[in-house]
Amino acid sequence: METTLKLVITTVAEKGGGKGLFVELVKKLLPEKRIASVRFSDPIREILEILDKEVTRENTQILATAIRKGFGDEAIFAPALKKRIRNMDADIIILDGLRKAEEVPYVHDLKGVLVYISVSPETRFERIKNRGENAGEKDLTWEQFLREEQGAPEVTIKHAGETMADVMIENNGTVAEFEGKIKNFLEEFVLPKLP
Repeated sequence: METTLKLVITTVAEKGGGKGLFVELVKKLLPEKRIASVRFSDPIREILEILDKEVTRENTQILATAIRKGFGDEAIFAPALKKRIRNMDADIIILDGLRKAEEVPYVHDLKGVLVYISVSPETRFERIKNRGENAGEKDLTWEQFLREEQGAPEVTIKHAGETMADVMIENNGTVAEFEGKIKNFLEEFVLPKLP
């Protein structure tokens, strides 16, 4: 049974941009709302786990590129995620980590808001090394980081964010500064759309 969505917030940001922190802070700032999140990378991570392959940035890029190329569809994951979130029961659903311009029409069809989280490469590099979310990230060198920035889908993320997002939030400062910007965003773009 399909549930009616109140609002979908979709984030687009390069790796280390703060998408996960965005989700945490929205939940903190709106404790009275039922908030759920789904990552664009969830299907890829699930397939890697089924295949008993390590969830590394390289493996996720290889698999995502192979699936997109094999089916000739740059937005192949968007319909699956759209179906998944349509069946979630929440006031706000955060669709975390759009990567391709071809995915934007699916986001707009959900009648939500697309947010670009903008962060300098130097800041993102330090955050990636410190968090170590994927295997091998703690030992990442600046040169490796720059090479990965040229890999698919990294090259399309910035373009989609800068040219297609409804809102841009800069995240080069402290967590408190980012939280303040998210609070302003919620007050202007989210709360007025909720019942």
